[in-house]
Amino acid sequence: MRILFISQYFTPEIGAASERITGLTFNLSKLGHKVTVITGFPNYPIGKIYPGYKKKPFSLEQNNGIKIIRVWLFASPKTGAVARLFNYLSFMFTSIIAGIFTGSTDCTIATSGPLFTALAGYIISIIKRSSFVFDVRDIWPERIYAGTNIKRGLMIKALEKIEMLLYKKASGITAVTNGVKDNIVSKGILGEKITVITNGVDTGIFYPKPVNSSLVEKLGIRENSFVVIYVGTLGLLQDLQLMAACAERLKYYSDILFLVVGGGAKRDEFIDVVKNKNLTNIKTLLPVSPKELCDYVNLSNVGINANTDHPHNNMAIPVKIFPYMACAKPIILANTGEIVHLVEKYNVGRCVPPGNVEEFTNAVLEFYNNRELCKLCGENGYKLVNERFSMNRLAKDFSNVISNYSS
Repeated sequence: MRILFISQYFTPEIGAASERITGLTFNLSKLGHKVTVITGFPNYPIGKIYPGYKKKPFSLEQNNGIKIIRVWLFASPKTGAVARLFNYLSFMFTSIIAGIFTGSTDCTIATSGPLFTALAGYIISIIKRSSFVFDVRDIWPERIYAGTNIKRGLMIKALEKIEMLLYKKASGITAVTNGVKDNIVSKGILGEKITVITNGVDTGIFYPKPVNSSLVEKLGIRENSFVVIYVGTLGLLQDLQLMAACAERLKYYSDILFLVVGGGAKRDEFIDVVKNKNLTNIKTLLPVSPKELCDYVNLSNVGINANTDHPHNNMAIPVKIFPYMACAKPIILANTGEIVHLVEKYNVGRCVPPGNVEEFTNAVLEFYNNRELCKLCGENGYKLVNERFSMNRLAKDFSNVISNYSS
């Protein structure tokens, strides 16, 4: 089947969107599909075009059997609403232009958020006379204002009209969690039209391996340290204050180290908090490639995630937990919703309420004091990932879905 993916984020960018679409497309290609991806020049999360990518209207690449068309988009390190809007709209327009020249396709798939990417995909599907599959990772525009003081003005209401149009016009919808599916169904869309295809991990990249002693030496990690790792976005929906507060409570444990690997809108703010509190037990590092990240995760003892109590976090399964589990590490999460059931049912770690520093700290100490528990939960997570959340398995599920909607 000829498949066209529209995604603003793609490898070598790091983040949930890039990891999902990169993993799915690479594995769909292995299944024999002819896959083309339209994406932007890599800039997330720093807001600057990555080195090695010249500023030009478009470029063509081949990677793992996939044709990748990169298009110009407005990139800025500014995180305000205007800068983000220009970023989203510029990609929407240039991706539509690129879509006109991609040749015939059987199925056009667009992933959202942002919602503008999905709108571009729908328009391209009309031009190409192909089926349109809407891959919903975030509920837009609801995510913008839910749980905040932002009012549903004309802009939000207009985006809600577009959201419903896309749901109705899509041949099929894939939702990243059951919570996202339930949200869409609550708006009057038939559940039969929606298939849950979760996030996952490439188990060919992330797997248990011996500790890289050169990396340990490079990072200045002392022998026998208990390493608590966080990888991923340092943004608006992550509770960075909770992680800092937990590290502050544990700063007198000389052998506990927090390793934070990531970038995002709140990274500088987090670094300032660490400096102001003189938290020498936190090392904050810039994002690295997935292959490098595997070594970072494998030198850790436990992986963590802390989200704010935002309504849309309750629908999410944090993508960063999958590399942790794929490397057989237990997880500690400050989350509510669907992920809590998963962690408790399969005993892969501990979940505490969002914002609860005391319980989060106690969870870290529980694993610190019980290395057999670390091993047990890590092994449970490794088994779970390979059974349910490997990208090659998810790509097969995705292939079955889109085969029903090929034009």
